[in-house]
Amino acid sequence: MTPIAERVHELAAAADSALPCASEVARLSGPDEVALLGELSALRRRVDASIALVASDIERKSAHELGADSLARKAGVRSGAELVQKATGSSLGDAKKAVRVGVMLETAEAVAPVAASDIGSEPRSIDVLSALGGDWSAPIAVATRNGWLSAEIGDRILGGLGKPRDDASTPAYRAAVLRLIADCWEGELTPEDAARTAKALRAVLDRDWAQQNAARLYEQRSLKRSMRGNGMVKYDLLVDPLTDAQIWTPIFRHLSPRLGGPRFLTDEERARAEELQQDARSNEQLLADTFTGFLIAGVTASGVFGKYTPTVTIAVTTGDLKNAITADRARQTSAPPGDGPPPDGIAWLDGKPEALTGAQLITALCDGAAAGVLLDETGQALDATKAERTFSTRQRRAMAIRDGGCLMPGCTMPASACEAHHNHPWGENKANRKTETRDGVLLCKFHHLNLHNNGGRIERRGPTYWLSWPGKEPTRLVAKHGVIAQLRAEGALS
Repeated sequence: MTPIAERVHELAAAADSALPCASEVARLSGPDEVALLGELSALRRRVDASIALVASDIERKSAHELGADSLARKAGVRSGAELVQKATGSSLGDAKKAVRVGVMLETAEAVAPVAASDIGSEPRSIDVLSALGGDWSAPIAVATRNGWLSAEIGDRILGGLGKPRDDASTPAYRAAVLRLIADCWEGELTPEDAARTAKALRAVLDRDWAQQNAARLYEQRSLKRSMRGNGMVKYDLLVDPLTDAQIWTPIFRHLSPRLGGPRFLTDEERARAEELQQDARSNEQLLADTFTGFLIAGVTASGVFGKYTPTVTIAVTTGDLKNAITADRARQTSAPPGDGPPPDGIAWLDGKPEALTGAQLITALCDGAAAGVLLDETGQALDATKAERTFSTRQRRAMAIRDGGCLMPGCTMPASACEAHHNHPWGENKANRKTETRDGVLLCKFHHLNLHNNGGRIERRGPTYWLSWPGKEPTRLVAKHGVIAQLRAEGALS
C-alpha cells in the first residue's frame, strides 16, 4: 500500500468512528445540527478536492494519443471521465466536472503552492487573491483549493464567464472574478446564483459573444408535433428567452394566485384568486388550458387580460440605448467602404441572464411587445420616484430588472412572483414621504413574510443592499445588475 493510500485508509477509519448515526442527530438542537452540517460540508469539500485531483490525473493518463498505454483503454472504457465514473459510481456529468475541477486545482498549486496541512488555514481574503500571479482565473482556482469557494461554485463561475476573447479584455475578466468571489462570500450565493450572475457578466465583458449567443438561441427555436397512440397530440416547443418572456408573462399573470404570485390584490383579483384555488384542475392542466386559450383567442385580443396588459419589461442603460439606436440607423444605410459596424447595445429581460441584441430591443419596443425601463450606469431607474405609499407599475418594472427576482440568497422566484418591500416604512421620514426604487427591493411572498415575522431588516448602503437578522452579522444581497454596476463604478467595465 502506498503512503497516500495508507493515509486515506486511516482517514476513512477515523471517519467511520466519527460520523454521527441517526439517533445522535435526533438528539441535537437545531443550531447544533446546522453547525454540524457546516462541518461535514467542509469535510466533503476537502474530499471532493482530492477526488478531483485524482480524476484530472486519470484523464491525463487516459489521453487518446497514448494508445494501448491509455489508462482508460486498459480498463475497457473510452475515456478518463468514464473511468472516473466507473470508480466513483457517479454520473458521467459529475465525473467530467471532477476532471475540470481537478485541472483548476492543479492551476492553484502552480500559482500558490502550499503544504497539504496549510490548505485552508489562512482566512479568506480578496487582497490575497488579488495579489496572485497567473492568469485571470487563478483567484477561482486558489479560492476553491483553499475551501473558500465550493468546487461547484468555482466550476459554475468558470463555465458562466467563458474565456477572454483577447489579452485586452483579461484585466476586466480578472476584476469580474474577484467581484464574483466577494459576492459569493458576502451574499452567500448558491451555485445557481453564481452561474446566472457570471453569465450576465459575460455578456457585458464580451459584447460580440452576447450578440452571437442571442442569435444562436433564436436559431434553435423549433416546434414539433407528434401524435400519440391514444389520440393525444404532443407539442414540443423550444423558444428563445425573448419569446418565452412574451408568452410566459401573460400566462403567469393570469394564473399567479396558483403559481405563488403576489398577495396584495384588488377585490376583483381576490375573487379571481379564490376561484382559481377552488379549481379542481392541476396546475399543469391550468397551464395547458390557459396557453391554448390565449393562443386561440390571440394574445393581443381586446379584453382578454382585463386591466392588465401582458407587457414584457426590457431594461437598457442610456449608453446601450444610444448605441442600439445608432446601430439600427446604420443598418438602414450603406456604410462607407472600410468602415466597420458601429458598436451595438445590449439589453436585459426581467429575470434572465441572457442579453438581447440592440436589434431585438428596437424591434420589441417598436411593435409594442415590450416596455422599456431606462437605467443609469449604477442599475437604478432614471425616472421612477413618486410621492405615494405604494410602488407604481413602472417602479416595480425597474426593480424587477435591477433585482432579477427575489433578492434572498438561493431563492429562484421570478420578479413577477415577488412583492415590493419598503426598506424603510413609508412615512418613517416625515420630511420626505417618497416611494423610491432605490429604497425598495423585491421579495417573494415567503421571504417577505419571513423577514417581517422574524425581525429581519434590509438597508441600503450606496448601491448595495444588506440583510440583517437580530443578533447576526449583515450579509450582502446580490442582484444581477448589482455586480455589473459595481464593476462599472470601479472602472473595470467600459
